[in-house]
Amino acid sequence: MMDDKRPKRHPARGPYARIRRFLDELFGNKVFLRVFSVVFAVAVWCYFVASDGTLTRQKTFPRIPVGVNGESSLLSRGYIVTSDFSQLIPTVDFVTEVTQANYERASASAYNPHLELSQVTGEGENELTVVFTSQIYGQVVSCTPSSVKVQVERYITRRVPVVVLPEGQLPEGLYLAGYETDPSALMVSGPQSVVSRIARIAVRLDRSQMSAERLNDRMSLGFELQDANGEIVSSPKLNVTNQSVVTSGVTVDVTLVPQKMVPIDEDALVTGEPAEGYELVEAWTNDEQLAVAADQEVLDALEVIQVEEPLDLAGATGTVKGLVRLKTPTGIRNRLPAQMAATAVLQEKTLERTFRNVPITAEGAQDDQTVTLSQSRTTALLSGGYTFISGLDRDDIQLYVDASGLEEGRHTVPVRVRIDNAADFTCALGTTEVTATVREK
Repeated sequence: MMDDKRPKRHPARGPYARIRRFLDELFGNKVFLRVFSVVFAVAVWCYFVASDGTLTRQKTFPRIPVGVNGESSLLSRGYIVTSDFSQLIPTVDFVTEVTQANYERASASAYNPHLELSQVTGEGENELTVVFTSQIYGQVVSCTPSSVKVQVERYITRRVPVVVLPEGQLPEGLYLAGYETDPSALMVSGPQSVVSRIARIAVRLDRSQMSAERLNDRMSLGFELQDANGEIVSSPKLNVTNQSVVTSGVTVDVTLVPQKMVPIDEDALVTGEPAEGYELVEAWTNDEQLAVAADQEVLDALEVIQVEEPLDLAGATGTVKGLVRLKTPTGIRNRLPAQMAATAVLQEKTLERTFRNVPITAEGAQDDQTVTLSQSRTTALLSGGYTFISGLDRDDIQLYVDASGLEEGRHTVPVRVRIDNAADFTCALGTTEVTATVREK
């Protein structure tokens, strides 16, 4: 009769006894075997899924820059987008369904998200949809944002004149005789609302940098766009061209000539005779000399600026003001005033007249006195204004001595002069003192 008892397992022995005992216990555990079976099955499933290239997965592309296509074509249609794409839609996030075989190869550059300006239909607000160049690796299932609204205007081109704005101070002794720009006008293209505001293309010419060593100079200068009020007009949408070539500057040809101060001919400022008894004291113009610019040989020969029509003093009796006409010298390069304010000061002449045998009288004696003078007549030399002195005769001159308060006897008294309603004058007498003898009647 056979024994149905299982044989006893002898305990593991040897150098790996502990490891063998651990493995025996682990694989003898039913929970472990169930978990291990599940994990192994999932791994096998993943392997087969990954090796199937026809299966798709979603791939996300975050913050991808958005391009713009068709700008030249839009301009040729006469439109321009005035909105700033970099501010409205700088980037997009999009998600694609990519096959597992192409998952790693799929890149944002392959999809190339961009806006097609062919979607523009006219002026005003237009909505543009983000489009993709290629979807060979899989379809785009979502895009954020998917569209953008932009403003569109008419695209125009205008011919705008170039204007030179001199500034700064020329070195002394120089005059800016002329300047010329090449070209004289430029073509400005851009949005109608901006281009229509532009009145001039201003070139600032710094005169302080000019020199007598370069009387004829050529320089390349930048410019700025200005409106009618001189305010700068600026926009990234503007395009300035010369003969269809984009430009940022113009050529300016400058001509300088020497300059010096030339006096006005003061000796020729007046003409005509003043009224009788009046004479010219002085005459002047508001500017005694003027700046004259010309070639050096012309300046060397020019000493004074001649007066063509002087101030007329005929019959004048006082200060005369008016305009004198100047004669423009031949060969000068700057503009001189045709007329100049002038002033002439006249004064009455001083006249001296001698009056002989002018009687001397005694005044102020008491009623009971008589006064006898040692000399009853003398000569008087009067000096004063021409009109006053010339209108006098001997009877207008009163010479007298003051006898008031004199007692009986002989007295030396001064001779005095009096003229009724007299202007200022001086008088020199032949006899300045006389002897007055006072007696009782």
